Amino acid sequence: MNESAAPGDVRSLLGMHTRGARILVAVYAVALCIVAGSTLHGTSTVWPIAVGVLVLIAGTIALITVPGDPLPLAPTVLLVTTGPVACALMLAVMPVPFEVPLQSWTHGAGTTILCFVCVRGRWPAAWAGLASMGVVYGTWAALTDQGFAHGFFMVAIDAAPLGMATLFSFTLRPNSTAVFALRHAATAKAAAVSAEQAASEVRDLRLRQLDAEARPLLQQIADGTLTDEGRVECDLLEAQLRDRLRAPFLVTDTITAAARAARERGTEVTFIDDRGLDDAPKKLQAEVRAVVAEELNKADGGSVTVRILPPGRRTLASIYTHSDDTENRRDITTDGAHVIALTQ
Repeated sequence: MNESAAPGDVRSLLGMHTRGARILVAVYAVALCIVAGSTLHGTSTVWPIAVGVLVLIAGTIALITVPGDPLPLAPTVLLVTTGPVACALMLAVMPVPFEVPLQSWTHGAGTTILCFVCVRGRWPAAWAGLASMGVVYGTWAALTDQGFAHGFFMVAIDAAPLGMATLFSFTLRPNSTAVFALRHAATAKAAAVSAEQAASEVRDLRLRQLDAEARPLLQQIADGTLTDEGRVECDLLEAQLRDRLRAPFLVTDTITAAARAARERGTEVTFIDDRGLDDAPKKLQAEVRAVVAEELNKADGGSVTVRILPPGRRTLASIYTHSDDTENRRDITTDGAHVIALTQ
């Protein structure tokens, strides 16, 4: 996930989606490996410790990658069990008593994960995870003749940081809801303003075009000097404006010029745009426009009807040409194929 695509949950406020968070997790994973390697004194075998470290690293990575707010149930269960599983694996091979005080480090690493589980909205599950680690340590202590309470209270000290994380989550999460609501409102407002500005710019452009095209003819009508050529020009301009409203996809300089020339040759030109090409690939759009211009340039009398079909059809565009002795249809399909049918 890149930094520009911030998640819409508490991870965004804490920066858990950023490159810095990923670097921090990598450094933390290396630190876990170093701690595990430095506490191998007196252990009976190494592989359970390696597996436990991998479990803790996987849980840490999941904290910053699993989406959802609060955390989905299945990831929550897996994250809460990482601490007890890692503790059980490592305590099974640790010497009794510990040769190095740091050999009890596993419950601290498990609590770190539980603190972030709290922040991500699952504080009851986090406390259940802490109790589970206490039971694991207590059971280990009881089986090694140290007493259940001795092991349990080794983990109980982690209630302090977990309590702080719980209180932090009670403060952060309601505020995060307000922050996201304000962010969404600001985004929606910016989008509305942008759309309104774009529509205003398009409207101004159309008005300038209409002014340039229609003003000379309107002036002639007002002055009473409209000639026969002017009347023909009025008809052509009316058809051009109709095309612009009815078929915006087909309004290009090339097609507009070809349609005007065809109408001057006495061809009736009709455009219909049902928006099926709005989201088509640019190459396919250009091909359809080129074919339309080609058919218009060939037309000499009769009629040409161009229809852009609705979305979801295999046929994207149909071009009907009619003259005194022939009537043809040319279809362009989604794969760019051209189908020509002689209907008469």
